[in-house]
Amino acid sequence: MRTTRPGPSPSRGLLFCGALALLLPAASAAQGDVYLKLSTSERKQIALAVGRLRIIGKPSMADAAAAGQLLRIVADDLTFSLYYRMIEPPPDTGFGFRRDAIDHEAWRLIGAELVLVPSLTAAKGSVACTVAVHDLAQRREIHRRALPLAQGRGAAHAASDEIILRTAGERGVSRTRIAYCGKAGTGKELMVMDYDGYGASRLTAFGSTVLSPDWSPDGSRIALTSFAGPQTVIYSLDLTARSSRALLRQNGLNVSPAWSPDGSSLALSASREGNPEIMVYDLRANAQRRLTNSWAIDVSPAWSPSGREIAFVSDRAGTPQLYIMDADGGNLRRLTFEGNYNTSPAWSPKGDLIAFVSRVNGKFQVCTIAPTGEGYAQLTFQGDNEDPSWSPDGLHLAFSSDRAGSDDIWLMHWDGSEQHPVPTTGGATMPAWSPFLPEQKP
Repeated sequence: MRTTRPGPSPSRGLLFCGALALLLPAASAAQGDVYLKLSTSERKQIALAVGRLRIIGKPSMADAAAAGQLLRIVADDLTFSLYYRMIEPPPDTGFGFRRDAIDHEAWRLIGAELVLVPSLTAAKGSVACTVAVHDLAQRREIHRRALPLAQGRGAAHAASDEIILRTAGERGVSRTRIAYCGKAGTGKELMVMDYDGYGASRLTAFGSTVLSPDWSPDGSRIALTSFAGPQTVIYSLDLTARSSRALLRQNGLNVSPAWSPDGSSLALSASREGNPEIMVYDLRANAQRRLTNSWAIDVSPAWSPSGREIAFVSDRAGTPQLYIMDADGGNLRRLTFEGNYNTSPAWSPKGDLIAFVSRVNGKFQVCTIAPTGEGYAQLTFQGDNEDPSWSPDGLHLAFSSDRAGSDDIWLMHWDGSEQHPVPTTGGATMPAWSPFLPEQKP
């Protein structure tokens, strides 16, 4: 059954083609009760207005500019979250306040239910920036948080997620990160950035080409494939120690690692016994178990959020199509029947949709379908679009697109709306959205 979602009103099959080629000869929770908890059956957006920065005392122009930048980040985070319908206040700089007190009725008259009131106070040689949220119906402040200017974008993202948790009762994705494969010389290395494209850094220096990053459920590790000479090796990268270790170094193809939801194993595609088959590698037992047994090429496993099923790609019907099987390899059934080239399944954390890539009129497009095979929808229409990856709340997708002339990472909402690039350099592919991450303490 499909989950109702909040939202606005109504690598070109790389791993599959690569498999064929290689086979040929030579965060912290807010305290207190949750306010305005949204039910799973009805997702009414909350009407939220963001007031102008209130200046108290005489902060420097640099501090005022820094505060303004952080507040823009908070506003962008809240808008992107889909939990809010943003209300634009009138241009009057004094709107919404009367004798330094909030004018609840003025905000309600423009349709707001909540108002975020930011302030910057300079006193006794120190500067403090805060954001407060007011419930206009109850005529009271329901949340307040400091916004340390020295902590920059991280402070803004943390404040955004706390506001979302307090007012919508859901975890926000503002502090999540996106790993991706970025161009480095003649190859590709693993990179990571904030969800909005800022704060990018390089994580690997293999001097080769890395593919298919996938985050562990706790966000502490990333599994990936690296071409090491004639072999493809699956590595696990420890993000705390910034060290990597080879998990699988065996003959043939070893690609598309996917962490199980409990973090105990990896599904992957390996050809050690001939053609590529879906395997499960038990990390504790250091043992592999074969799930598929077909003459065909089977690649790109994707776990269901319950861990009870796995979607994957196979050409056993003559062309690449999506299939689903139970986690033990049983109850296999075909999922996609529309189109003759469907790859790269990504199962939504909500469990209700599977994103994938389909070749449509000679171009590769991101689509979604329910695990039952119903509700097929094409989300992208310009250029080639690949490698869909869900945000941990299941409301957004990252993907790579060449529509602007080079491969870049783009974001969109679950229904395909509001597609936009994030500021990565050209040559960025295979995004992998992190799980929810704990708040980093200064």
